[in-house]
Amino acid sequence: MTVTTESIDQIHDMKHLRKAVDQLDSELIDLFRLRFACMNAAARIKVGREAVRDESRKAEVLENVKSLAEEARIPVPAMAAIWELLVETSISYELQKWDQLRK
Repeated sequence: MTVTTESIDQIHDMKHLRKAVDQLDSELIDLFRLRFACMNAAARIKVGREAVRDESRKAEVLENVKSLAEEARIPVPAMAAIWELLVETSISYELQKWDQLRK
């Protein structure tokens, strides 16, 4: 089942709407899995532990997300808050992986 704006507009009962939301959640988890695979690769590639936290890159990611959210006409402050948590979680995860790889 592919969920699109058009398919959502055709839903007229909560059972089917919830099924669409569950499908989207599954797809989001799969995308997060790929994002964290990128953090694994970053931990492998970065030579120094201090390179894991890159505040300029963090700012760039957050600005990108705000622009994308604005274009998508979804709540910018909410998306910025979610991505702030995602980026900080990713940094923490990457630091753990960086340490594990160098034990």
